[in-house]
Amino acid sequence: MSRGLSKSIQIGIVGIWLCLVGILVYRHYISGETISSLQAVQESQFTEKEEWFGIYVQNTKIGHVRTATEKIGDEYRFTQQGETEAPGEGGTTKSTTLFTCLTDRSFRMKSFSFETRTGETFYRSRGEIDEDGVLLVFIENNQQKKTETVDMSASPYLPITIKSMLYSQGLEKGKRFRVPVFDIFSGKTEEMTAEVQDLLPVKAGINVMTVYVLKTGGTLSWINDRGYTMKETNPAGFQYIVEPENLAVSTESKPIVDLFSLPVLKADRLLRDTETLSLLRVKLTGSDEKDYPLLNEGRQHFEGGVLEIRKEREEDLEGRTYDLPYSGNNLASYRGAGPYVESDHRTIKYNANKFVAIEKNAFRLARFLTSNLYLTIRKMPMLHLLTSMDVFGISAGDSNEHTILFTAFARAAGLPTRMVGGLVYLKGHFYYHTWPEVWLDEWVPIDPTMGQFPADVTHIRFLEGHMEELASFTQNMGAMNIEILEAL
Repeated sequence: MSRGLSKSIQIGIVGIWLCLVGILVYRHYISGETISSLQAVQESQFTEKEEWFGIYVQNTKIGHVRTATEKIGDEYRFTQQGETEAPGEGGTTKSTTLFTCLTDRSFRMKSFSFETRTGETFYRSRGEIDEDGVLLVFIENNQQKKTETVDMSASPYLPITIKSMLYSQGLEKGKRFRVPVFDIFSGKTEEMTAEVQDLLPVKAGINVMTVYVLKTGGTLSWINDRGYTMKETNPAGFQYIVEPENLAVSTESKPIVDLFSLPVLKADRLLRDTETLSLLRVKLTGSDEKDYPLLNEGRQHFEGGVLEIRKEREEDLEGRTYDLPYSGNNLASYRGAGPYVESDHRTIKYNANKFVAIEKNAFRLARFLTSNLYLTIRKMPMLHLLTSMDVFGISAGDSNEHTILFTAFARAAGLPTRMVGGLVYLKGHFYYHTWPEVWLDEWVPIDPTMGQFPADVTHIRFLEGHMEELASFTQNMGAMNIEILEAL
């Protein structure tokens, strides 16, 4: 990391708490726009929650932040606590921040407390609005202590409360809000404009969530339909990515997968009960068989731009099974550890042995693992490429995570397994998706993410390999088009 970048990180650390919640206070107006009025907030619209984020600069992790919201009597309390370590010329510089505030039920400020430390330097401030609408602020740093008063004509919002307030108003594409925001550093209240710029369908298991893109100045926040922030970027170059707690507090940088930039292919017709389909024929354009030879392998037949997929019958698969471990001399590369697949890890091996003790038959073990992972892994989009032990530790994820963990367990149990990727149909669209295929005298697709054994015929396999290779498929999705010709 360059010296210039290191210096900019250190300068920006003091303001990190502002960036996290998606609001850097930009003092500007968007003229000529329709601005939605702020309505009263209903009690049922508030959700107590805790969120953890990793903080990244140029895909390098520099820290983490935890935010929490809770109800206390007739007030809401927001808490944000973060820690960063930025490299500098004399080593790393550690900074900590702690911010809490109380608001009324409309998320307007009643009081706040803020403290940040970077090395030996510290800054503290706390303030409270009295019954006469006067804000009394106490400020302390290494050089001085002082008290200030600010007349408040109306209680403003704080940056940390803005997204909760906007979510309570109802996020709709194109909707704009003008909001008074108090800056605890300048002691001034300025109006800012926030805009719901876009909404995106994002797959999570067998469900599709809506993710709203909220723009505030140059800051973008991706908020799901339950009001949780998934990702955030700001002009200073910081990225805030939602992570489970144990990953957030880790200092390890994980490869980032930008799910929100992935193309989604709209289907030309709706399919119902896809698991009952035995055949799917589609016209596929924008892809070349020379680039994707697996389009024409196994249950898939691709010719003249038309792809036909036929589903396997369970009774046929069971007739081709065998006892584990697989005794053939081939398929060695699909029986051992690989990138992200830690089938040689003692924890994975221990659990695989327990599974084999339950089901030594290859067919039945594959079916058991499919059901087990479908039921035990919480379905949520993950914005990183994770190892099988990462997934084992958090028990959460979407198709990449289910595929990684299934493959690790299956290989450790002696069941040859490969990871494949491509597209899957879900609720009117085709999405990027990965799934495992197990060896039962041929490669058989299964899907622990959707709980399918075997996988339905809407799984269109384009390629196989390790997870980074599968993720590269998304770069070509935007040029593709799918026309459904037949679904039986």
